[in-house]
Amino acid sequence: MSILEQSGFIDVSGRAIYGTHYLPADAPPRAALLLVEPFGEEKRCAFRMLVRLARQLATRGVAVMRYDASGTGDSAGKHGEAEWRHWQDELAAQIALARELPGKPPLMLAGARAGALLAAEAAARIAAAGGALRALILLEPLLSGDELLRDLERRQKIKDMMSGGAKNAASAELWSAGQPADFGGFLVGSAMAEQLWAAQLQTSLAATPVDCALQLLRVSGAKNFPPAWQDLVAAVTARAGSSAQVIADKPFWGQLDYYESDVVIDAVTDFVVSHIG
Repeated sequence: MSILEQSGFIDVSGRAIYGTHYLPADAPPRAALLLVEPFGEEKRCAFRMLVRLARQLATRGVAVMRYDASGTGDSAGKHGEAEWRHWQDELAAQIALARELPGKPPLMLAGARAGALLAAEAAARIAAAGGALRALILLEPLLSGDELLRDLERRQKIKDMMSGGAKNAASAELWSAGQPADFGGFLVGSAMAEQLWAAQLQTSLAATPVDCALQLLRVSGAKNFPPAWQDLVAAVTARAGSSAQVIADKPFWGQLDYYESDVVIDAVTDFVVSHIG
Protein backbone atom coordinates (compact mmCIF):
# COMPACT_ATOMS: atom_id res chain seq x y z
CA MET A 1 0.00 0.00 0.00
CA SER A 2 1.34 3.44 -0.92
CA ILE A 3 1.45 6.17 1.71
CA LEU A 4 1.36 9.95 1.97
CA GLU A 5 3.53 12.03 4.29
CA GLN A 6 2.28 15.47 5.29
CA SER A 7 4.12 17.86 7.60
CA GLY A 8 3.12 21.18 9.11
CA PHE A 9 2.39 23.19 12.23
CA ILE A 10 -0.57 23.51 14.55
CA ASP A 11 -1.07 26.16 17.22
CA VAL A 12 -1.36 25.02 20.83
CA SER A 13 -1.85 27.96 23.21
CA GLY A 14 0.37 30.17 21.07
CA ARG A 15 3.06 27.51 20.55
CA ALA A 16 3.73 26.37 16.98
CA ILE A 17 3.95 22.58 17.14
CA TYR A 18 5.49 20.74 14.19
CA GLY A 19 4.29 17.30 13.21
CA THR A 20 4.24 14.75 10.41
CA HIS A 21 1.33 12.51 9.42
CA TYR A 22 1.92 9.17 7.68
CA LEU A 23 -1.29 8.22 5.91
CA PRO A 24 -2.46 5.32 3.76
CA ALA A 25 -2.89 6.83 0.29
CA ASP A 26 -5.54 4.59 -1.21
CA ALA A 27 -8.18 4.19 1.51
CA PRO A 28 -9.41 5.76 4.76
CA PRO A 29 -7.25 4.74 7.73
CA ARG A 30 -8.26 1.63 9.66
CA ALA A 31 -6.79 3.10 12.86
CA ALA A 32 -5.00 6.23 14.06
CA LEU A 33 -1.86 5.98 16.17
CA LEU A 34 -0.18 8.85 18.02
CA LEU A 35 3.55 8.22 18.44
CA VAL A 36 5.07 9.98 21.47
CA GLU A 37 8.85 10.11 21.29
CA PRO A 38 11.61 9.91 23.92
CA PHE A 39 13.27 12.79 25.77
CA GLY A 40 16.41 14.69 24.82
CA GLU A 41 19.25 12.75 23.23
CA GLU A 42 17.16 9.56 23.25
CA LYS A 43 14.67 11.23 20.90
CA ARG A 44 17.45 11.95 18.44
CA CYS A 45 18.79 8.40 18.64
CA ALA A 46 15.37 6.78 18.20
CA PHE A 47 14.28 9.08 15.36
CA ARG A 48 15.08 6.87 12.37
CA MET A 49 13.56 3.75 13.88
CA LEU A 50 10.35 5.53 14.84
CA VAL A 51 10.03 7.00 11.34
CA ARG A 52 10.43 3.51 9.90
CA LEU A 53 7.78 2.24 12.31
CA ALA A 54 5.39 5.02 11.26
CA ARG A 55 5.89 4.26 7.57
CA GLN A 56 5.45 0.53 8.03
CA LEU A 57 2.22 1.02 9.97
CA ALA A 58 0.92 3.38 7.28
CA THR A 59 1.41 0.64 4.68
CA ARG A 60 -0.87 -1.51 6.86
CA GLY A 61 -3.64 1.06 6.78
CA VAL A 62 -2.81 2.91 10.01
CA ALA A 63 -2.58 6.71 10.11
CA VAL A 64 0.42 7.58 12.27
CA MET A 65 1.08 11.02 13.74
CA ARG A 66 4.50 12.08 15.02
CA TYR A 67 5.27 15.51 16.43
CA ASP A 68 7.91 17.58 18.20
CA ALA A 69 6.93 18.78 21.65
CA SER A 70 7.53 22.48 22.34
CA GLY A 71 11.20 23.25 22.82
CA THR A 72 12.25 20.25 20.74
CA GLY A 73 12.88 19.57 17.05
CA ASP A 74 11.20 22.06 14.74
CA SER A 75 8.54 23.20 17.21
CA ALA A 76 8.61 26.61 18.85
CA GLY A 77 10.22 27.28 22.20
CA LYS A 78 13.42 26.54 24.09
CA HIS A 79 14.13 23.22 25.76
CA GLY A 80 15.04 24.87 29.03
CA GLU A 81 11.67 26.63 29.15
CA ALA A 82 9.57 23.59 28.23
CA GLU A 83 7.05 22.28 30.75
CA TRP A 84 5.54 18.83 31.14
CA ARG A 85 2.04 20.30 31.42
CA HIS A 86 2.53 22.00 28.05
CA TRP A 87 3.62 18.70 26.55
CA GLN A 88 0.45 17.12 27.95
CA ASP A 89 -1.63 19.82 26.25
CA GLU A 90 0.23 19.37 22.97
CA LEU A 91 -0.44 15.63 22.96
CA ALA A 92 -4.11 16.32 23.69
CA ALA A 93 -4.19 18.62 20.64
CA GLN A 94 -2.69 15.88 18.48
CA ILE A 95 -5.31 13.44 19.77
CA ALA A 96 -8.03 15.92 18.82
CA LEU A 97 -6.60 16.01 15.28
CA ALA A 98 -6.61 12.22 15.11
CA ARG A 99 -10.28 12.20 16.10
CA GLU A 100 -11.02 14.25 12.97
CA LEU A 101 -9.53 11.78 10.47
CA PRO A 102 -11.89 10.44 7.78
CA GLY A 103 -14.03 7.58 9.01
CA LYS A 104 -13.29 8.29 12.69
CA PRO A 105 -10.82 5.38 13.01
CA PRO A 106 -10.14 3.85 16.43
CA LEU A 107 -7.40 5.63 18.37
CA MET A 108 -4.17 4.11 19.64
CA LEU A 109 -1.26 5.65 21.54
CA ALA A 110 2.36 4.53 21.55
CA GLY A 111 5.09 6.03 23.72
CA ALA A 112 8.82 5.31 23.80
CA ARG A 113 10.83 5.80 27.00
CA ALA A 114 9.71 9.11 28.57
CA GLY A 115 7.10 9.33 25.82
CA ALA A 116 5.41 6.33 27.44
CA LEU A 117 4.78 8.44 30.55
CA LEU A 118 3.05 11.10 28.46
CA ALA A 119 1.07 8.53 26.48
CA ALA A 120 -0.16 6.77 29.63
CA GLU A 121 -1.21 10.08 31.18
CA ALA A 122 -3.13 10.92 28.00
CA ALA A 123 -4.82 7.51 28.10
CA ALA A 124 -5.94 8.17 31.66
CA ARG A 125 -7.38 11.55 30.67
CA ILE A 126 -9.25 9.92 27.79
CA ALA A 127 -10.82 7.49 30.26
CA ALA A 128 -11.72 10.31 32.66
CA ALA A 129 -13.51 12.10 29.81
CA GLY A 130 -15.41 8.95 28.85
CA GLY A 131 -13.52 8.55 25.58
CA ALA A 132 -12.44 5.41 23.77
CA LEU A 133 -8.90 4.13 23.26
CA ARG A 134 -8.23 0.92 21.37
CA ALA A 135 -4.63 0.31 22.49
CA LEU A 136 -1.69 1.75 24.43
CA ILE A 137 1.85 0.65 23.53
CA LEU A 138 4.75 1.16 25.94
CA LEU A 139 8.21 0.87 24.37
CA GLU A 140 10.92 0.43 27.02
CA PRO A 141 9.02 2.86 29.26
CA LEU A 142 10.47 4.84 32.11
CA LEU A 143 8.48 4.07 35.24
CA SER A 144 8.37 7.63 36.55
CA GLY A 145 9.46 11.17 35.89
CA ASP A 146 11.84 10.83 38.82
CA GLU A 147 13.52 7.90 37.05
CA LEU A 148 14.01 10.11 33.99
CA LEU A 149 15.64 12.86 36.04
CA ARG A 150 17.88 10.40 37.89
CA ASP A 151 18.91 8.83 34.60
CA LEU A 152 19.78 12.23 33.12
CA GLU A 153 21.83 13.06 36.22
CA ARG A 154 23.67 9.74 36.07
CA ARG A 155 24.51 10.11 32.39
CA GLN A 156 25.78 13.65 32.92
CA LYS A 157 28.08 12.53 35.74
CA ILE A 158 29.53 9.84 33.47
CA LYS A 159 30.12 12.41 30.71
CA ASP A 160 31.83 14.75 33.17
CA MET A 161 34.15 11.99 34.37
CA MET A 162 35.01 10.85 30.84
CA SER A 163 35.69 14.37 29.58
CA GLY A 164 37.74 15.40 32.59
CA GLY A 165 35.96 18.72 32.54
CA ALA A 166 34.67 20.78 35.43
CA LYS A 167 31.92 19.12 37.42
CA ASN A 168 28.50 20.67 36.86
CA ALA A 169 26.50 21.98 39.78
CA ALA A 170 23.98 19.50 41.15
CA SER A 171 20.67 19.76 39.34
CA ALA A 172 18.69 20.06 42.59
CA GLU A 173 20.74 23.12 43.56
CA LEU A 174 20.16 24.74 40.18
CA TRP A 175 16.42 24.08 40.27
CA SER A 176 16.17 25.46 43.81
CA ALA A 177 17.79 28.63 42.49
CA GLY A 178 15.33 28.76 39.60
CA GLN A 179 17.99 27.88 37.03
CA PRO A 180 17.90 25.11 34.41
CA ALA A 181 20.18 22.09 34.63
CA ASP A 182 22.21 21.11 31.57
CA PHE A 183 22.12 17.45 30.60
CA GLY A 184 24.36 16.99 27.59
CA GLY A 185 23.13 20.18 25.94
CA PHE A 186 19.47 19.62 26.85
CA LEU A 187 18.36 22.12 29.47
CA VAL A 188 15.71 21.10 32.00
CA GLY A 189 14.07 23.93 33.91
CA SER A 190 12.76 23.86 37.46
CA ALA A 191 9.11 23.82 36.31
CA MET A 192 9.72 20.78 34.11
CA ALA A 193 11.52 18.98 36.93
CA GLU A 194 8.78 19.73 39.46
CA GLN A 195 6.08 18.48 37.10
CA LEU A 196 8.07 15.35 36.22
CA TRP A 197 8.29 14.33 39.86
CA ALA A 198 4.52 13.79 39.79
CA ALA A 199 4.58 11.51 36.71
CA GLN A 200 4.00 7.84 37.63
CA LEU A 201 3.47 5.25 34.91
CA GLN A 202 1.52 2.71 36.95
CA THR A 203 -0.77 5.34 38.45
CA SER A 204 -1.69 6.48 34.95
CA LEU A 205 -1.97 2.92 33.67
CA ALA A 206 -4.48 2.01 36.36
CA ALA A 207 -6.72 4.85 35.18
CA THR A 208 -6.73 3.95 31.47
CA PRO A 209 -9.92 2.68 29.79
CA VAL A 210 -10.58 -0.87 30.99
CA ASP A 211 -11.09 -2.15 27.44
CA CYS A 212 -7.84 -0.62 26.18
CA ALA A 213 -5.36 -3.32 25.13
CA LEU A 214 -1.81 -2.85 26.40
CA GLN A 215 1.53 -3.81 24.89
CA LEU A 216 4.69 -3.62 27.01
CA LEU A 217 8.06 -4.13 25.32
CA ARG A 218 11.35 -4.41 27.18
CA VAL A 219 14.44 -4.34 24.95
CA SER A 220 17.37 -6.05 26.62
CA GLY A 221 19.96 -8.78 26.42
CA ALA A 222 18.43 -10.30 29.55
CA LYS A 223 15.71 -12.93 29.23
CA ASN A 224 13.45 -11.65 32.00
CA PHE A 225 11.88 -8.41 33.12
CA PRO A 226 13.80 -6.64 35.91
CA PRO A 227 12.37 -6.83 39.46
CA ALA A 228 11.32 -3.16 39.34
CA TRP A 229 9.02 -3.98 36.41
CA GLN A 230 7.15 -6.89 38.00
CA ASP A 231 4.12 -4.89 39.16
CA LEU A 232 3.90 -3.24 35.75
CA VAL A 233 4.08 -6.60 33.97
CA ALA A 234 1.33 -7.97 36.22
CA ALA A 235 -0.91 -4.99 35.49
CA VAL A 236 -0.41 -5.34 31.74
CA THR A 237 -0.89 -9.10 31.48
CA ALA A 238 -4.06 -8.94 33.61
CA ARG A 239 -5.70 -6.87 30.85
CA ALA A 240 -7.58 -8.75 28.11
CA GLY A 241 -5.87 -8.71 24.72
CA SER A 242 -2.63 -7.41 26.21
CA SER A 243 0.96 -8.63 26.16
CA ALA A 244 4.31 -8.07 27.85
CA GLN A 245 7.44 -9.17 26.01
CA VAL A 246 11.21 -9.02 26.44
CA ILE A 247 12.92 -8.46 23.09
CA ALA A 248 16.55 -9.50 22.82
CA ASP A 249 18.11 -6.60 20.93
CA LYS A 250 20.25 -3.52 21.31
CA PRO A 251 18.67 -0.33 22.71
CA PHE A 252 17.12 1.78 19.95
CA TRP A 253 17.41 4.83 22.22
CA GLY A 254 21.12 4.25 22.95
CA GLN A 255 23.45 7.21 22.81
CA LEU A 256 26.59 5.46 21.58
CA ASP A 257 25.24 4.63 18.14
CA TYR A 258 22.07 4.86 16.10
CA TYR A 259 20.24 1.56 15.93
CA GLU A 260 17.02 0.60 14.22
CA SER A 261 15.45 -2.51 15.72
CA ASP A 262 13.55 -4.52 13.12
CA VAL A 263 12.32 -6.80 15.91
CA VAL A 264 10.71 -3.89 17.77
CA ILE A 265 9.17 -2.48 14.59
CA ASP A 266 7.66 -5.84 13.69
CA ALA A 267 6.42 -6.55 17.22
CA VAL A 268 4.57 -3.23 17.38
CA THR A 269 3.20 -3.63 13.86
CA ASP A 270 1.87 -7.11 14.60
CA PHE A 271 0.20 -5.92 17.81
CA VAL A 272 -1.40 -2.90 16.15
CA VAL A 273 -2.68 -4.86 13.17
CA SER A 274 -4.11 -7.55 15.46
CA HIS A 275 -6.18 -4.92 17.28
CA ILE A 276 -7.54 -3.06 14.27
CA GLY A 277 -10.40 -5.50 13.88
